[in-house]
Amino acid sequence: MFPPFLFPFLRPVPAAPDPRGGILALSAPPWSAPSRRTEDMSAEGQLGIFLDRYLYSRLEEAGRIRSFHRVRDRSGQLRGTDVILTAPEGGALRLDEKAQLYYLNRDLPTFAFELLFLRQGVLTPGWLCREGLDTDRYLLVWPFARRDRPKGIRWTDFTRVDCLLLDKAALLAWLSGQGLARERLLREAADLRRAGERRRDIPGLPDAYYVASDPARYGEAPVDLVIRRARLLSLPGSLGFRASPAGLEPLLRF
Repeated sequence: MFPPFLFPFLRPVPAAPDPRGGILALSAPPWSAPSRRTEDMSAEGQLGIFLDRYLYSRLEEAGRIRSFHRVRDRSGQLRGTDVILTAPEGGALRLDEKAQLYYLNRDLPTFAFELLFLRQGVLTPGWLCREGLDTDRYLLVWPFARRDRPKGIRWTDFTRVDCLLLDKAALLAWLSGQGLARERLLREAADLRRAGERRRDIPGLPDAYYVASDPARYGEAPVDLVIRRARLLSLPGSLGFRASPAGLEPLLRF
């Protein structure tokens, strides 16, 4: 069941009002082939500052959450937790932030979920299929910025983010209902990689397909399950937001 403290999100979430008459202005918090992971981590860190300032801080000020805590230690992040949201009456949600940083300003109608990747030449389950992670929700992020590449990006370069708060259990349950349980996803992802295919459709499921990255371009050569975001928004507990320096608003459709 979706946590009761997040029920208010199902109604429009305006930016917190400024008593002087405008949008509340928040102060900045004090706070072989090439691999993309190090660069991703740097860009994700800058995006995290933007999210802390323009998404989580506003939810906190509006009373929708009691507090938020960004996980800094690498071990916690590797267990699938980037941010912990605390409910007004207690309890917490562990969020794993996933951003399409290599598609800045593209406003893609889909999101890619990692099934497999190469680690030192060995096929390894990706974050969607890895067991033992602490993740309760994914925060899927479509970022927009004043530049088109993530290398060297600063948090002040971001102009807005479209976000989808996605219940991990609801996603896995929907996939299982489509016959795509973890074992089948891993098996078909490995088969796609062995066959050297770049894309494979899923019969009877027009909202999703498999994509394999080119190993010559990306050292980890991930195989992803790509799902249309309109489908993701329709899953139980899914909530859409648009956050920017101008304010915070709900997204009822993508």
